[in-house]
Amino acid sequence: MGRRKRTAFGDVSVTRVAFERGEARCAACRRPIGPGDGPTFVRSIGGSEPRLATLQCGRCRAMLTVHFADSEPAEA
Repeated sequence: MGRRKRTAFGDVSVTRVAFERGEARCAACRRPIGPGDGPTFVRSIGGSEPRLATLQCGRCRAMLTVHFADSEPAEA
């Protein structure tokens, strides 16, 4: 009788451009993740572009939270 994979959780911080190119990696198995994995974007207040998404890794079934960081540092 085979073992059942355990569902893991992970946080990924990446820029939106890198995510669109598929450069982000799963925190559990290091598989590339991107828009093809079906992210669910979390709505933000005020109608601005979402900075948070959730998705499930296609390989290890880990539930991932993707935080979209600014692509360029903010000037003070």
